[in-house]
Amino acid sequence: MEAVPRMPMIWLDLKEAGEFAFNAAVKKVWPGKGRRGLGGAGRGFGRGNGAPSKFSSWENPWLLPVLFPLPRTEIFSGKAVTHEDIKYEQACVLYNLGALHSMLGAMDKRVSEECAAGAFTYLRDHFPHSYSVDMSHQILSLNINLMLGQAQECLLEKSMLDNRKSFLVARISAQVVDYYKEACRALENSETASLLGKIQKDWKKLVQMKIYYFAAVAHLHMGKQAEEQQKFGERVIYFQSALDKLNEAIKLAKGQPETVQEALRFTMDVIGGKYNSAKKDNDFIYHEAVPALDTLQSVKGAPLVKALPVNPTDPAVTGPDIFAKLVPMAAHEASSLYSEEKAKLLRDVMAKIEAKNEVLDQFMDSMQLDPDTVDNLDMYNHIPPVLMEKCAALSVRPDTVRNLVHSMQ
Repeated sequence: MEAVPRMPMIWLDLKEAGEFAFNAAVKKVWPGKGRRGLGGAGRGFGRGNGAPSKFSSWENPWLLPVLFPLPRTEIFSGKAVTHEDIKYEQACVLYNLGALHSMLGAMDKRVSEECAAGAFTYLRDHFPHSYSVDMSHQILSLNINLMLGQAQECLLEKSMLDNRKSFLVARISAQVVDYYKEACRALENSETASLLGKIQKDWKKLVQMKIYYFAAVAHLHMGKQAEEQQKFGERVIYFQSALDKLNEAIKLAKGQPETVQEALRFTMDVIGGKYNSAKKDNDFIYHEAVPALDTLQSVKGAPLVKALPVNPTDPAVTGPDIFAKLVPMAAHEASSLYSEEKAKLLRDVMAKIEAKNEVLDQFMDSMQLDPDTVDNLDMYNHIPPVLMEKCAALSVRPDTVRNLVHSMQ
């Protein structure tokens, strides 16, 4: 089974943005060059559309979808749906993320189904379901089960390529069946069927065919395990059950693509060969009783895939903040107040310095001091020659001071 051709997978179309007359919308909210400006235009437009007044401002970028509602195509009906709500635009982007992962998962690499399921799970659990039909709770739950089933299908393919144990491969295949059964129940629901429209029949037919096909694969590997355990009677009934389920899958595969027919023919060669060989060996060699299938233990699925969670605030997802260089108005006001307080302090300090300088100038004028000589400190590093001469004259006349005192008396 390692070389079996791949079954086709279901992928979802993107929600395309419809045409939008931007110029006409701008004229409605831009009355001219009057004093009202953009803020007044936004408030007027917001009131005219019943928007809450606290959101009626061009300063708030979240208002843009209200000012310029962008139509999005509904997947199943093809009609354009418009909502004046930023969350609707977010929901459409998230839906397209899941749809894109479903497309990538349907290609050869097959590594994106869990990501698609994670996007649809976050969309189902965190956004309103009344925006459009393709984002209703029933449709999103259907998408999640489809993506998880296809992710488990990818894991099954990898397990067979790696030659994992037969019992593990059987459990993985049984879980594929469980996921597709959940999806099929959703497809059979009358409300979901009415929402999906004509695509419901195609999806249902493909999913039902896959249920029988992967049930056949599960029983094929259960027969292989019975062969490894030398339970030859059980081997025959498992191979026979696999053959019966594969025949049911072939009946449902009419009108399916050639890749489906090739996979079914390949699997028929494998299961048919295994069944004929096992029956012949048991009839002529082992002679073991062949038990009824319902007396054997049913194969329980092993859910080895999960919806990868979506973190809308993860920088790896959102990229750099496009408003990182924008400064809020409150920060501008705080900066202006800070600059004003700083300038006021500087003015006070400079006024005090000027007053002290005036006092110093008046003192120096009274002392008849030259500002240039006072500031020249190098002049006071040595004794002036004139002073040295006067000291020498006094030293040769020791009684000069005494005679001066006597004369003054």
